[in-house]
Amino acid sequence: MAPTPLAEALAERVGQALALLEHGLELQSSFHPGYSRREFTLIMTDVAEAIILPRILSMCRIVAPRVAFRTVQLPTESVTGALRDGNVNLAIGFSPALRPSLLHSALFRTDYVCIASSSHPRLKKQLGKEDFMRERHAVAQAQGTGHHAVEAALQRMGLLDAIGARVPHFLALPMLVAASDMIATIPQPLAELMLPIAPLKVFRSPIRLPALVIEQFWHERFHDDAASRWLRTLLPQAMQQVFVSGPKGFARSTD
Repeated sequence: MAPTPLAEALAERVGQALALLEHGLELQSSFHPGYSRREFTLIMTDVAEAIILPRILSMCRIVAPRVAFRTVQLPTESVTGALRDGNVNLAIGFSPALRPSLLHSALFRTDYVCIASSSHPRLKKQLGKEDFMRERHAVAQAQGTGHHAVEAALQRMGLLDAIGARVPHFLALPMLVAASDMIATIPQPLAELMLPIAPLKVFRSPIRLPALVIEQFWHERFHDDAASRWLRTLLPQAMQQVFVSGPKGFARSTD
């Protein structure tokens, strides 16, 4: 037997009331990081996992030694719902498309740089625009982020045919570049991280690209939640004085 319209309306109102009650109970609960065994779920790209997460864990080793973290990657259209429902606690990264629907605050600002193999036969101390247009490129598509700006710039310059490799994650690019004559355009913190590991040269980008503002995003439903508030305070502290806008020491290499 199908429910009547009245029953459906009552069910919807009861559901809303239960959600409000649940939310109220969540916000009333206190959070003690020094004793908590809570697991936080963060939406992060591979770059954020390599650069941001280690610093979070390092700080938590002192202030919240039993707190745990789990990272996930979601398409942009799923992020707001996951944060609203509490399945995820924070989204972290370069995601301008999320700003209209979520609360957010900046963690740090950085830029794109270009990398090439330290033994690249044509690139020595500088990478000019003509060099950039002449070489083949490896790109990361990084779905669910704002990093499509790199491939969009290549498209505007008529260089899509110059793309020699497309991968879903940035972490693969330094290794691909080190083993080939291709160049790649990546976030500066990742280039700095990979210099001791891969034989690379790092150059200032010869083309204009948007600055990268790395942000944390959360849903207004959890704005006053004690645990969420603690986590949102922790992240800027973990990233403090780590990155300065703009790359340093160009061109640099591991040779």
